[in-house]
Amino acid sequence: MGIKDNSKINEYIDNICSYVKFKGSHKEIKEELLSHIEDIVDENNEKGLSEVESTSEAIKRMGDGEAIGKQLNIAHKGTPDWITLLLTIILVNAGVGLMYLIQYKNSYKPSDYLFNHSLLYSAIGTVGVILLYFFDYRRLEKYSKHIFVGMCLSFILLFFIGHPINGSLSISIGSFSVDIKAISLYVFVISLAGIFNNYDWNKGINLIKAIGYLFIPLILMIEVQGLTYCGIYFITFIVLALKSDMKKRYALYIIAFNIIPAVFCFISQPYRTARLISFLHPFSDPTGSGYMGVQMYNITHTSGIFGHGLSSTGTMLELPSMESEYVFSFIVHTFGWLGAAVIISIIISFIYRILHISKYVRNSYGRLLISGLISVFIVQFVSNILMNLNLFPIVGVALPFLSYGGSLGLINMLSVGVIMSVYRRRSLSA
Repeated sequence: MGIKDNSKINEYIDNICSYVKFKGSHKEIKEELLSHIEDIVDENNEKGLSEVESTSEAIKRMGDGEAIGKQLNIAHKGTPDWITLLLTIILVNAGVGLMYLIQYKNSYKPSDYLFNHSLLYSAIGTVGVILLYFFDYRRLEKYSKHIFVGMCLSFILLFFIGHPINGSLSISIGSFSVDIKAISLYVFVISLAGIFNNYDWNKGINLIKAIGYLFIPLILMIEVQGLTYCGIYFITFIVLALKSDMKKRYALYIIAFNIIPAVFCFISQPYRTARLISFLHPFSDPTGSGYMGVQMYNITHTSGIFGHGLSSTGTMLELPSMESEYVFSFIVHTFGWLGAAVIISIIISFIYRILHISKYVRNSYGRLLISGLISVFIVQFVSNILMNLNLFPIVGVALPFLSYGGSLGLINMLSVGVIMSVYRRRSLSA
């Protein structure tokens, strides 16, 4: 009779597990305890003890089941990271509040669409975070390739039958609109995390496949999303590849190989060159290509520590899309550098906290998921804020959680839900 079939040992292990409230960890706990007990039993058998004596001695050496169970309950406590959730709630509610101020205090739009939809999507996102927290993220890993292929096929199908207008590629469900442009980046990143987990980079064929995983989404996204989101995907791809133990020289080769086509794509469209020139010399054409740069320059240099408040809106009314790409400029204009510093501090805390909790995740797939999602967040946060401070060319990237985005805001919150699901199961290695 093997150790696994020993009723006395199974009773002992079941007693320990009864004190561990997170049932998702029971399987791994049982395997670990069986392994320890088996080692002790083998050691006792070598000393000449009978099977019954070896088993009794092993249980005795393991210790009191109740005490072990309570210790394991603490170690495997499936609780959310309340700090990350609190920071997310603060950012989301700040975004809803900003939409209220932009719409009602600044008479930005005649309808209630902006604020009401922000409130609606934030409520849906909150429910999504809760549901994903209880969902076992590990179930996604085995479907990673299917998710990748499915997203590619959906992209192609919707592109040909959806008639994208102004970079929009969406599906309307009643009053809701699901923007494929917004969610595709995150879906590709989630699928890559599963594909690259336990990926053998030493095989040449796998390197060729990885190049396909890089270029296929880039080709699909570039027509609708432009270079900006392609750049975010490229950076995230490199991060995930390096995190999955790809050799650094391979990363350098991939980066070098992509420089020429990236430059070609950039200079092939005159408006991109004009954006770069206006970024470098905004006052050379203040009413033309440099208009946005000049407006943001005026905002950052006239707002002061406390800003202009809600009564002074003349400058802001000349800034289009302030509910999305330029919401940070609205923050600086209205609340000054003090308000901007508070927002930046919360964002830095949010990023640091997620990077911090990833250190406690034992599962390699979970760590890759967090690395991919936080990379997307970091690039968007940094590029948007620097753009609003005239330190980066104007790109079509919204500020996560704070900008109005509908589908984009929703997918940002769902990404936090995935991260919380990973953290809840941080003690599980498989």
